[in-house]
Amino acid sequence: MRKLKFVSVFALLTLLSAVLSTGTVAPPIAKAQQSPPIPIQVDGQTILLELGENVHPQTYNLLSRDPGFASREDIKWVFVDDMWVPLKRTEERPLRETPIPEKTPSPGPSPEYIPECRITLNVPAYSQCGSSWRDDCLYHLPYAEQNPDLGHYCTCGTMCSQGCAITSATMVFRYYGANDNPGEVNGCCGDHGCRYNCRLLWQCAADHCSDNQAGFVDYHPFRWSKLCAMLSESRPPIVNVGGHFVVVYKSNGYDLDDACDYYISDPADGTTYKKLCYYTQDPLKIAEYYNK
Repeated sequence: MRKLKFVSVFALLTLLSAVLSTGTVAPPIAKAQQSPPIPIQVDGQTILLELGENVHPQTYNLLSRDPGFASREDIKWVFVDDMWVPLKRTEERPLRETPIPEKTPSPGPSPEYIPECRITLNVPAYSQCGSSWRDDCLYHLPYAEQNPDLGHYCTCGTMCSQGCAITSATMVFRYYGANDNPGEVNGCCGDHGCRYNCRLLWQCAADHCSDNQAGFVDYHPFRWSKLCAMLSESRPPIVNVGGHFVVVYKSNGYDLDDACDYYISDPADGTTYKKLCYYTQDPLKIAEYYNK
């Protein structure tokens, strides 16, 4: 009887070892397969980008959709705030204003730039991955389900993974005088149903979640002239750069149809040093709010 028990236990352990070795039932393996590390080359060294550890969700999703992006020659990878960030290699244009000779009086503004489009708006910067709201479900929707391998996940994703539109709207609302942060605006949008499926309804957000500071104008097809016009009217443009939203807050006033002439507040990480060309030369649409 004891021998039979030993053989049974041994057989069970052998079967369990075989199953585990195949990876068919191992929650940690299933979780790893969900978001596997993505390798990139930096100065001849291989760096593994791990979601939630050293790469932003938007960058990880981009690499998942386009593996060849990591090896593009026009992309430079830099390590900023504990995250690997792809920067587009662009030549910095020097200021092209011609110095005025000492003996010659200035005839007026230099013709090499357009004064009405050389603008900086003091738009407050926020990150959708801010510590207080990063893990909040978008619109405070309940968890879709519980999965023993993946744990909880949100119907529309979290603020950190999908909250760029709400965070961009919050920056503009704050610029106009509102007081709420992205987490509070997210909750407000959820309470008032300011969504179509998982997309933000821009007007609903302004009507209910801007402290009555913002009104909605339109969600325009992108035009460079519209970008300049909004900046000159002190209306920070919220620009769709292809699955991600950013706020343009500054124009150098030179090449008005060049995305590298404009600076953005990026909700992906809360930075303000990037230019619009960091994401694209061909933006898709502009959401416009006005200050009531």
